[in-house]
Amino acid sequence: MRARIGYIWTDGMVGERVGPEILDEGDRSRPASDTFWCGVETIPLERIKEIQLQRLRFLLSFTYERSQFYRELWDSKKVRPSDVKTLADLPKLPIVTKYDFEKDQAAHPPFGTAPTSPPNEHLKYWQTSGTTARPRVWLDTRQDWENGILLYTRSLYGHGVRPGWRGFFSFGFPPFIGFWLCFAATEAMGCQVVPKGTLPTTAWIQLMRNIAGTAPSFLCSTPTYAIRQMEAAKELSINPADLGMSILTLAAEPGACVPATNRLLSEGWNAKIHDILGVTETSGPILFSCKAQADMTPVSDHVNIDYFIVELLDPETLEPAPAGAPGTTCVTALGRYGMPAVRFLVGDYLRIDEHADCPCGRTLPLAVGGAVGRSDDVLFVKGIKLYPSLVEASVRSLPGLGVEYRLQKKGEQVVVLAEAEPGVPEQQYAGLAQKLQQDIRLKATVTLPVEVHPAGTFPRLETKTPRIIKG
Repeated sequence: MRARIGYIWTDGMVGERVGPEILDEGDRSRPASDTFWCGVETIPLERIKEIQLQRLRFLLSFTYERSQFYRELWDSKKVRPSDVKTLADLPKLPIVTKYDFEKDQAAHPPFGTAPTSPPNEHLKYWQTSGTTARPRVWLDTRQDWENGILLYTRSLYGHGVRPGWRGFFSFGFPPFIGFWLCFAATEAMGCQVVPKGTLPTTAWIQLMRNIAGTAPSFLCSTPTYAIRQMEAAKELSINPADLGMSILTLAAEPGACVPATNRLLSEGWNAKIHDILGVTETSGPILFSCKAQADMTPVSDHVNIDYFIVELLDPETLEPAPAGAPGTTCVTALGRYGMPAVRFLVGDYLRIDEHADCPCGRTLPLAVGGAVGRSDDVLFVKGIKLYPSLVEASVRSLPGLGVEYRLQKKGEQVVVLAEAEPGVPEQQYAGLAQKLQQDIRLKATVTLPVEVHPAGTFPRLETKTPRIIKG
C-alpha cells in the first residue's frame, strides 16, 4: 500500500480530493513535534518551492478547465496554463482584483462564474465585510475548508496553543471567514471552544471570569475589540490579567506588529500577542507569528508559502518590486480549488526575507515587521504615503490619549481624530492634540490637523474597524 498523508477528515467526509498529495506534510491531524504541527514548516526552502510549483501547475490546469471566469480572462489575454513552466512565469497571467469578482457576480448573480463546481455542492458560504467595496460572495469546498483548518491549526500551534487549551472567541459569528476558521481549527486540534455569540461585552467578560484559571486559555479577537474588552473589564473592576489569557490571537487588523498596540495589549492582558492574517478570497492564514517572534520588537510574521505564492509588487505600477524591497501583495492560493484565487491583489504592504534565520527553526520566510497596512487604506498627503498603523503607533504611545482614532478625509485634507483618556479635563485637549501632531510629524514628515474628543466618542467593533472616514 502506497504511503499517504494523514488527513484531518476522512475521505468519506471530504469526498474526492484533487491536487497533488504532498507526503512531506505527514500526519496533518496531529503535531509533528513539541514545536511544529507540520513537518513542512522546517524543510529546506528549495523543497518548499518545488511544492509551490507542483501545486501551481495543477491549480492552473484545473482552474482553466473548470472556471469560466478564469478561462475567459486568460483567453482574452492570450495566455494558457502551459505558459507557466516555472514560478518566475506566474506574472504572465493577469492580476485579478476584488472589483473583477464584484463585476462578475453582479453580471451573474449571486455566485459569478469563478466556481469550479456547482455552488450548492460547496460546504461553506462567506461574504466579505464590504468595508472597501460591495460585499462579495465566496465559497469553500470541503477540501478547501480542511486545508484552511490545517493552516490555522499549525499557526495556532506556532503561537504556543496546545491541545487541551481553551479558546475564547469574541465575535458574533457573522458570515466572514476568519473567526470561523480559527474556531474550526481550535476544535480540530483538540481544544475547548467558548463562543461569545451575541452576548454583550460585559456579560462576556463575566463569563470569562467565571471559568478563568481552570485551563490554559487564549483569546481570538480583532485588536480593536481586544482593547474594548480590556476597557469593559476595568469598568467592571476586573483586571484583564485575571481572566487568564496566556495568548491573544489577533486577526483582521494589524496588531501584534504595531509596537504600541502590542505593548498596550500585552501589558493589559499579561499575555503574548500574536498575528494571524489572511483574506476571505484566499482562505487560510497567509501570515502568522511564532513564539520566538512574539518576544521581539517589532514582531515579524512567517509566510505560509507552501500554500500561497506571495508576489510583492510596486503599488503604483503593479510590476514586480525589486528583490528585497517592500511591495504590495498579490497572492495565489495553492490549496483552494472550489473558487480559486490566482494572482489576486490582496494589497498588504510587506517586506519579505526568504532567508531570515528565525530562532524558532521554521524555514518559512518572514514578513519583516508584519503588515504595515493595506493599499486600500493608504492615504496620500502632500505626496507622502500615510498608513493608519503609523497614526495608531502615535496615538497609543502618548500619555493622556485613549486608544481609538479615525482619519477623516476632507477633500485633499486628512484630519486625525483621537480620544482623550477617561478623566482628562477638556482644557488639556488642545495640548494633547499638539503633542500628537508633533509625534506624527516626526514619524511621517507631514503635519496633519488633529482633533481630540472625549473618551468613548468612537464605537468599538467586534469585526474589522474602518479607520478612514469621509466628510
